[in-house]
Amino acid sequence: MVKQYTVSEILDKVTSYLKREEIPEPGIDAGVLLAHVLEIERLEIYLNLDCRITEKELSAYKKLIERRVKREPVAFIVGYKEFMGLKFFLNKHVLIPRPETEILVEKAIEKAQNIRKSESYGYGRDSSLTIVDLCTGSGNIAISLARNIASCKIYAIDISEGAIQVARRNARFHKVEGRVEFLLGDLFSPLEELNSDLAVDFVVSNPPYVKSRDLVLLPPEIKKEPLSALEGGNEGLNFYQRIIPEALKYLIDGGYLIMEIGDYQGKAVMNLIKKEKQFYPSQLVKDYAGLDRVVVAQKLRKGGQ
Repeated sequence: MVKQYTVSEILDKVTSYLKREEIPEPGIDAGVLLAHVLEIERLEIYLNLDCRITEKELSAYKKLIERRVKREPVAFIVGYKEFMGLKFFLNKHVLIPRPETEILVEKAIEKAQNIRKSESYGYGRDSSLTIVDLCTGSGNIAISLARNIASCKIYAIDISEGAIQVARRNARFHKVEGRVEFLLGDLFSPLEELNSDLAVDFVVSNPPYVKSRDLVLLPPEIKKEPLSALEGGNEGLNFYQRIIPEALKYLIDGGYLIMEIGDYQGKAVMNLIKKEKQFYPSQLVKDYAGLDRVVVAQKLRKGGQ
């Protein structure tokens, strides 16, 4: 007869096992995967430490743990990740949302609120905001903005058909599919086909920004994410070099370009923005670790005022 472990016992055993296998955050991973098997929230685990695990649950749990030991990301194992307090479904076609990307979303929400308070913004345009999200992936940025900004239309673009399918599923789940239109294509190219005269209030993006030579240095878990969502060229700047000048074609005067950037890329990206001579001085926002993370640039108004 197979021993029936309590939740507490199995967590201790698995945490120790993951630690021996040099898995980062073994205790958290053990808890997340067990909660997934038990179909409860992770924090509920600690309210049920004395409950016994069934043989079926133990068997399912062991399979998930072995996948984790092979360095498959937890988010891919359970099939979702939380971002901005929302649940996003994931698979191998999309980048796993990171907490640092919430800084980008929070900045966009903040600027949208400021716009609504500004009488001069938009030169008499209606209050509905138009947002373009480039390299949307799972749709986490676009959908979070749709959930937090009233009266907006978002065009979310990705070159990966697999990513677009995941993003559409997330939009349906969060009931924002009517306000987020997903387009397949390379950066702004779908907008050219859709409407070349589109007036955009925000361009937001978390583009690939890992230097090509640094890909081999990434942790095994990150290497299992799509390469196309990570690689940003020799200096990690390829996408910024394209996005910044192209964004000017669509941004309304006073509109915002908000992008996530890699560690220590702040100066280089801000210089690319400055080079265009059509933005106010850009703002560099650091993440919780004090590293460069988000650049905010506003397009000059007529007359530079």
